[in-house]
Amino acid sequence: MSEFKTNEIKKLVAEKIKEIKGDTPYSKIAEKCNVTAARISDVSNNKIDCQLSTFLEIATGLRIHPKELFDIVFDFKVYYSELDK
Repeated sequence: MSEFKTNEIKKLVAEKIKEIKGDTPYSKIAEKCNVTAARISDVSNNKIDCQLSTFLEIATGLRIHPKELFDIVFDFKVYYSELDK
């Protein structure tokens, strides 16, 4: 079986958060949701695993639909077919 790529996917999601965040300080995002600036920073720098509720809060702070956080360039069909070999 091929290697699971969870860490690669997490990295892509973290990069997506940074991309959407742009120049907005983490503190400004945190003011709009129920997550601290430090926690948002840790997620966007791929330092921690987090719960779905944290992603929902980050999306709220960014004022985006949560699915945008997971709109990454990763070929899941190829990945799954490799896992099923």
